[in-house]
Formats: sequence, structure tokens, C-alpha cells
Amino acid sequence: MQILENHSLASHTTMGIGGIARKYIEASSAQELSDALAIAKNEALPVFILGEGSNVLIDSKGFSGIVIHPAMRNVEWQPQADGSTWVTADAGVPFDEIAAEACRRNLGGIESLSGIPGSVGGSLVQNIGAYGQEISEVFVSAQAVHCRDCDSLTLKPSNLEFAYRHTALKTPENPFIVTSVTMRLYPYDADKAIARCAAHGFKKIALSKPQTAAALREIVLETRRSKAMCYDRNDVNTHSVGSFFVNPVVPGEDAQRINAASIIKNHKPMPSFPAENGKTKLSAAWLIEQAGFNKGYSLRGAALSDYHCLAIVNRLNATSDDVIALAQDIITRVYLQFRVELQPEVVYLSQNGITALPCSAKDAEVHGAPLRPNPLFL
Repeated sequence: MQILENHSLASHTTMGIGGIARKYIEASSAQELSDALAIAKNEALPVFILGEGSNVLIDSKGFSGIVIHPAMRNVEWQPQADGSTWVTADAGVPFDEIAAEACRRNLGGIESLSGIPGSVGGSLVQNIGAYGQEISEVFVSAQAVHCRDCDSLTLKPSNLEFAYRHTALKTPENPFIVTSVTMRLYPYDADKAIARCAAHGFKKIALSKPQTAAALREIVLETRRSKAMCYDRNDVNTHSVGSFFVNPVVPGEDAQRINAASIIKNHKPMPSFPAENGKTKLSAAWLIEQAGFNKGYSLRGAALSDYHCLAIVNRLNATSDDVIALAQDIITRVYLQFRVELQPEVVYLSQNGITALPCSAKDAEVHGAPLRPNPLFL
């Protein structure tokens, strides 16, 4: 177990942002994880579990507690009698390694999640998803440790309260640390995969009709790279948390209102997708662009990616405050124009622990000057 005192967290995140943690501990086994938790308990310090750092914004002022990085890397593939394969991966395994191997075996279930950065443990916490697939659909169980007493236990789907880009593990009150995840994958079904992607607006899949999981994976990776959504140390446009905001789900009448205005203004309908209970999922990226934010828009050290306006990047030694200010700017303008509040997808680690990102539509001013709503979209 490696313990580092007063350790900078910036290099452990894809945004390259983060202050000093009191302690940084790398745990290579479940026992070392329990030992790290015991240290935190003895010193009465808060704990934060940091995977690959791909969906977290860490306060530039630092974190007053202990950051634990799970480094367990075991993986087991177990064929089942029903034709499925169960894969059990430790929390520290990069998720894309599992997606790549699943596609090599021509297994379906997570092929559309290819290229998403982060660890297996983090993927479960976030309930990652793309093009109609989510971790919740393949999740079987997870092994976890309770923060308070270090007891091991098994988490089932009913324990996680799966929702869109959310689970019970993502809340500040969550007492569990995931040590491994088991997923159930079935042989790739080309017709179902192509139909699913087409239904979620992935036209390239519908046109290419990939007959293997590996072929679909390559198209997904090509698409993600074209949007700078695959991390590259040498490309500042990838130094983000991926999509900073979730796609909002709104009542049908709100979607109809915004779509009608889009037809008048843009002479074409807005991108949207059906959601549960008669609601509609809107494109956060489209809303951001319609609110006047172009790719590359910058505010102090933070900016929107040159390739995708849903990604906030660290362009010029940005601080967490720079990122929050840009996020607030976007939230405010989108709300004033559409009466739709964007919700951040990123986890925010403040000095004292996980808290809600301090920006919302309640703040109706940007840079001290009130913005006038666009009547076309109201």
C-alpha cells in the first residue's frame, strides 16, 4: 500500500485540475482498501474514492481528507449454460479494457460504451451509457466494502437505484466502496444492435450495419475520437470529463414548444429522443449551441472543446472556479432561452467532500449583468 502525504490530485484527473489532498493512498487489494479506510477512521478524516479521474472536478483548493485509489486489476470470464458470459472485473480495471475484450469475444451488451474513460468501479457509480446501452442493463452484482466497519457485502441491482447517469453510489451519503463488478454479456446480435443505435440517432451504425461487436466498436471509437471524447495526453481538447451535462428529459409539451420554435428559427426540427412516461430527451449539446455557445468558447482558463460543445476543457491552466463559472454561464443562458435547466454530470469534490456543483439556474446573472431571455424559445 502506497501512502503519499500532501499529494497533488491534478495529475490523477483527465481535466488536470485539483489541489492537494491530505493523504493519497493506492490500494492494490481489498485488504489494503480496508487498511486505508482504517487509517481514515483513526484520523477522523473524510474519504474520497478516485478511479481514473475521468468524471470528477476537484476543487483547486484541495481536499482535507484521504483519497483512495483502488488499483485492483483482476478479471475473470465465465461462460454460462444459457449462452451468456459473466465477466467479473476489479474496480480498478479501466472499463475500456473490458469493452475491448468483450468485443474481441463478439459479446454484446457494452460495445456501444467503447472508448468511455474511467474504471470499472466508476462506470458502475455513474451508470455510464451511450447509444442506448447502460451498465444497468448488464449488471449482475458488485462486491463492496462498507466505509464504517470495513465489512464486505454483495450489492444487487435493487440496492443501486439505477437512473439516467446515476446510482445510489453517486450520492454523498453512500457508505459503500465497490471492489469488483460482475456483468452478464450475451453473444452479439447485429440486427438488435443496429436497430438500437439507429433508434438513438447513431446514423453511421445504421448505414454501416456492423456484423460483429468489434466492427461496431471501431465505429464508436472513430466517432468518439472525432468529438475529442477519447482522452489524449497531447490533445487539450480531450482534457475534460467527457459530457459535462446530462441530456435533459422534459415533459412532452415543453419539447413541442422548443421544437416548434426551432422549426421557425432553424427551418428544421431539433434533435430529440423518446423517454419514459411520455417525456422527451433533448440534446444538451444542441441547447448549448442554440444559446450562443460555439465550440471553442472560452472563459478564463476554461473553454468548450473545439470538437464538441458538451465538453468543458482545461485549456489554459484552468482552476475549478474557472470551470464552475463557465458551467454557470451555460446553465443560465440555456435556462433563460428554453426554460430548461441543465444538470451537471460531473462529480464535484470540494475541500470537505462530495457536494453539488455550486451552479444552477437560480442564478440569473452572468458576469454581473442580467441576460434577457430569447422570446423565440419561450
